[in-house]
Amino acid sequence: MSPAPGEEVGTVAPPDDRSPRSVLVSPVEPERARPIDEPGAEAVAGGVPGAAGAAGAGDEHLADDPAGVEDRAPSDDRAPSEQWAPAAGRAGAPTGRAGTPAVHPRVWQRRVAVLRDQGRRRLRWVVAAAVVLLAVCVAVVLLHTPLAAVRQTTVVGAVHTPVAAVVDAAGLADGPPLIDVDPAAAAAKVEALPWVARAAVVRHWPDAVTVTVTERVALGSVARPGGNVALVDASGRVLAWQPGPAVGVALSVPVAPGRPGTDLAAADRPALVVGAALAPALLERVQSLRLGPGGDVVLSLSGRLTVDLGTDSQLGAKLASLSAVLEEAHPVGPAVIDLTIPDQPAVGAALPAAGGPPAR
Repeated sequence: MSPAPGEEVGTVAPPDDRSPRSVLVSPVEPERARPIDEPGAEAVAGGVPGAAGAAGAGDEHLADDPAGVEDRAPSDDRAPSEQWAPAAGRAGAPTGRAGTPAVHPRVWQRRVAVLRDQGRRRLRWVVAAAVVLLAVCVAVVLLHTPLAAVRQTTVVGAVHTPVAAVVDAAGLADGPPLIDVDPAAAAAKVEALPWVARAAVVRHWPDAVTVTVTERVALGSVARPGGNVALVDASGRVLAWQPGPAVGVALSVPVAPGRPGTDLAAADRPALVVGAALAPALLERVQSLRLGPGGDVVLSLSGRLTVDLGTDSQLGAKLASLSAVLEEAHPVGPAVIDLTIPDQPAVGAALPAAGGPPAR
């Protein structure tokens, strides 16, 4: 079929894509519409076969008004489910297979609302966490300032130790922030003082600290060069230096004691062991305790009695034998009680020259 003058030739693929066929495309003049009864008016009326008949039946006035034909929107013959669905390929519109809409608009709006609500909840949690973190940071900063410093310190149990020394050892003299006070570390520093055996540090918010100390008990005193004496306890800790006569049991040891806060030498330990093992009733009668170079311990009791204990081995049996001799024999001095063999105590007169235990 030959094209008429003014017509263009195009190709259209058939549905089964077997071979293209030629069709004639007639150009439509934009400034004029064909009357409805003219051939080819179906194409101008909307491209739907049968549209011309429908137009002739109900829209006769369109023939006299070509502009109305051009301005009229084509009728929508889609199914209702396709009319409300978003157009396939539109940005943000959910589509199914082959561009078919898959989600009802109300369902899609509900999903959007749920996602927005979840976002708001997450935002609220983030804001709350940021506020809490900021509050914690501010509190930590304030706790390390002078606003939360120690203003009251109470020391309990200090008799021989000055209160100022306890406060200074605990690191509380300058009023540090209460949060910076380490109770364990402060107690350890206080226990380093000569008289302190144990210490406990307790913080009381917002600005108070209590330091409780348990002091040591002096067992006796050791003479020092120059006429001074050093007070010591049963563990060998040197508690203090002081002038004047001996306090408690006068200990005579081979090695001179050191400064307060130090311990006696290991060679002086037997004298401490014996002194700590003495019963209170017996300790009241002990005037001096002497440790010889060989480790023998000699006690001087009231009533001019001398007790030779020998070494500190079998110490419990020796002291029990001494108590029995004093209660049963009632020795009168000057006399020497030999307890080097606990099961065979001996009482004899003191030798004027040597001053040691009598021969057996």
